[in-house]
Amino acid sequence: MKTLVQKSKLIIAIALLSIIAISCGNKEKEHATGSQEKVAAETAVAKLADYPVVHSFSGKLEADKQSNLSTRIMGQIQRIYVKPGQKVNQGDLLIQIRNQDILAKKAQVEASKVEASTAYESAEKDLKRYEALYEANSASDKEMDDMRTRYDMAKARLAAVEQMENEVEENMRYASIRAPYSGVITTKFVQEGDMANPGMPLLSMESPSQWKVIARVPEADIAKVQLNDAVKVKFTSANAELEGKIIEINPSTTNTGNQYSAKVLVNVPENCTAKLYSGMYAEVLFEYGTQKRILVSESALIHRGQLVGIYAVSQSGNALLRWVKTGKTFGDKIEIISGLSDGEQYVVSSDSKLFDGAIIASN
Repeated sequence: MKTLVQKSKLIIAIALLSIIAISCGNKEKEHATGSQEKVAAETAVAKLADYPVVHSFSGKLEADKQSNLSTRIMGQIQRIYVKPGQKVNQGDLLIQIRNQDILAKKAQVEASKVEASTAYESAEKDLKRYEALYEANSASDKEMDDMRTRYDMAKARLAAVEQMENEVEENMRYASIRAPYSGVITTKFVQEGDMANPGMPLLSMESPSQWKVIARVPEADIAKVQLNDAVKVKFTSANAELEGKIIEINPSTTNTGNQYSAKVLVNVPENCTAKLYSGMYAEVLFEYGTQKRILVSESALIHRGQLVGIYAVSQSGNALLRWVKTGKTFGDKIEIISGLSDGEQYVVSSDSKLFDGAIIASN
């Protein structure tokens, strides 16, 4: 009996100690909760709004003015004065073709011109002399006709020689290939000693004063593109995004490999000219239509490995870490595809480190 009473007292004592321990724990928890400091933070409300839909077309950068230089005469290339990458000015001599045969013909034409000019001047003097005699009835009609015929023949002969001289001068011009405008030599197709043939390209050059992008437009977007539409042209390799304008649209795919194309004139500031080179990959960004999106500041996102999150603010004012799926970037803002709903409050920035469950004090 005595043992049973002792056991009962022991059980009662253990129960009292448990109740006291639980009570103290609750008080400590209540004290910790009540003493938690609020985190000052800047918050914003997610809004589902209409934003422009940006379409992108790939393209290649080219100089707006580019030429393949050739000749229309046959001859051996005597001297090449330039190389690829060299800058030239309008009128600079680029290639000299051997032209001894043209020089010989030029000497013959000059001699013929002297002969024709002398004959013309003589015929003109004789005609004037016979006109005076005819007025004095000292020359017959036949003599006057003969003198007029001789004068006309001499005049025609001189005109023919002058045209031959123009032909020789033109051939001389094609023997000396000069720069048609100021620019840069891009390709050399021949070497010294090669035979130049009519129409065969010898050099290619371009003028970097104006740039264009030839963009490939998808079939679904060709009807949306209009002349003079403003676009943005992005060059990843040059780390530049420039303004542009659509100046030409090819509505047919017959000669373009079943792809529609558009020509974009790029407005290049002087400080970007040195960064651009022909053949660079370009991305043409074109706005058409609108789409509802939620955009947040990129600084509001939390990155942990490959996960992206954002601190949403609950109705009770606590910070809740949400993992979100992001979309396209628009300047300093990024699209939230899922994880944040319209009208929800989220943390843009905070004065101290945030954690899940922190009490937010909005600035």
